[in-house]
Amino acid sequence: MKIYRDYFIRKEANPLKESPDHSRRYFFWPFSRKKTKSVVRSGALQPEIVRKSIQEIGVGKQIEIMRIGYDGELDDMPISVEIIDIANDHFTGKIINLERQMIESATRKLIYAKKGGGTLDFFFKDGDIKEISVSKDQELLEQERNIVGLKEILAALDTGDPVIVAYFDDKQKGTINTEGVITHKDESNETFTLQIEKINRIELEKKISKTFDIKQDLVIDIEMV
Repeated sequence: MKIYRDYFIRKEANPLKESPDHSRRYFFWPFSRKKTKSVVRSGALQPEIVRKSIQEIGVGKQIEIMRIGYDGELDDMPISVEIIDIANDHFTGKIINLERQMIESATRKLIYAKKGGGTLDFFFKDGDIKEISVSKDQELLEQERNIVGLKEILAALDTGDPVIVAYFDDKQKGTINTEGVITHKDESNETFTLQIEKINRIELEKKISKTFDIKQDLVIDIEMV
């Protein structure tokens, strides 16, 4: 007990001496937080080029974006968006879902989910955009298409021939590429029916039959597969 007695004696002998405060703790954190840097994927555009291009195109324009995935592979098809906002570090696009609507109406699989819906933010620093192209509007497509040439192509085709047909949907305001077989055409080579088997190279579980009038519908191109 002598040890305890001496301890209390010494403590009483120094009543003004404060005991150390162990309530405060000081920690050293060896891992400093690093700033995120833009890592441009191989083959992609530099962030500054993407920013400049988007700013030059402007809000309200419809564009097609081709991106490079995490695995370094190019996406199967471009994403069509309408630019609705441009900020310093990103731009916001409204996804155009014309192809998705047609595909999902003919398949049970959500194979087009990656294209999504609604709006999507594209950050310049992501460094995944390979190409940006301005979608041609309806008026320009009407001026550029060659109706005489389309009729000549259709005249050289027969029912049962596999073809790729690109056309502009005036309701959704977007272009779409279809692939299928001609099931019917008229003698004037102006109207034909296509059994659509693929949309943008994606095979449908349920085929879609669509009739085109070269003069009334905005058929852009017909190509033999």
